[in-house]
Amino acid sequence: LTVVVYLISMYLLTKTVYAIPLMVLIMYRTFMIFHDCCHGSFFKVTEKEFEKGNKGLNPYIAEAIETMCIYPAAKWTKIHSHHHEVHGNLNKKDGTRTVITKEEYENLPQYKKILYRILRSPPIFFLLLPLDVFWIGHVTSFYWKYVIKYIIMMSCIYYYGGKKLATRFFISSWIAASFGTMAFHLQHQVNIGYWKRFDQKDKKTWERAQLHGASMQTVPWFLKWATFGIEYHHIHHITPRIPSYNLQKCHEDNEKLFNKITKIGYKQMFLSLFHTLYDEKNQRYISFPLAKKFGLEY
Repeated sequence: LTVVVYLISMYLLTKTVYAIPLMVLIMYRTFMIFHDCCHGSFFKVTEKEFEKGNKGLNPYIAEAIETMCIYPAAKWTKIHSHHHEVHGNLNKKDGTRTVITKEEYENLPQYKKILYRILRSPPIFFLLLPLDVFWIGHVTSFYWKYVIKYIIMMSCIYYYGGKKLATRFFISSWIAASFGTMAFHLQHQVNIGYWKRFDQKDKKTWERAQLHGASMQTVPWFLKWATFGIEYHHIHHITPRIPSYNLQKCHEDNEKLFNKITKIGYKQMFLSLFHTLYDEKNQRYISFPLAKKFGLEY
């Protein structure tokens, strides 16, 4: 059904530019399915099979829809699995973190501090980073099989709908990628955060980092079909084996267990977009002085 709506949205793009919001939302939903398939959780697989490395249909579907999601399945599985493994541990490098620590920033040479402040300003960061993450990075990291598949897909789109459709589809992809980057930032870099330096074998601290270092976002009911449950990110980090479409039920069935998680509303979500550093001493995310001056910090 998601693929059908995806194709209908593509058709509507040939008729009107006003179909872009629908295309953005269906791309977001498709990416959530892709995300779960890469985790091996969208289609049910028994624990015994999963432990043997059998993920059932999941990896095949992920690879089938990867160009629709503008991301290679093999690359996402590798990078995102590492993110889940080291999330919250400041002793480990997590390339998906969208901020650096205050100490790391203060140790940078002056020119890098200036560059970081420019590139990390929200309008630039959330518009430019997706271009690298979803397009440029796939070429520079040599995922040629995916790149060829993406070129073929874009050629088909151009052949079917010409420059108009190809342009509108790219704009939709860029907007979806931008919103996805914002969502990922808000799933982790919000107060009260949980970033510690700990031994990776310390399972208790690791579990705290997953539960309290991930947020529960507020999403209006009419957008839940697109976000597909990933706003309950605290549960997803405890175990990615629960598919996105079951996260809400899991939270509601065990709500008393999650009474101390980080829940964020619309205001905090907006202000948290301006978080640029993590202050280890005070254990809080902070913004640059200009953002603070205008009250853009939570």
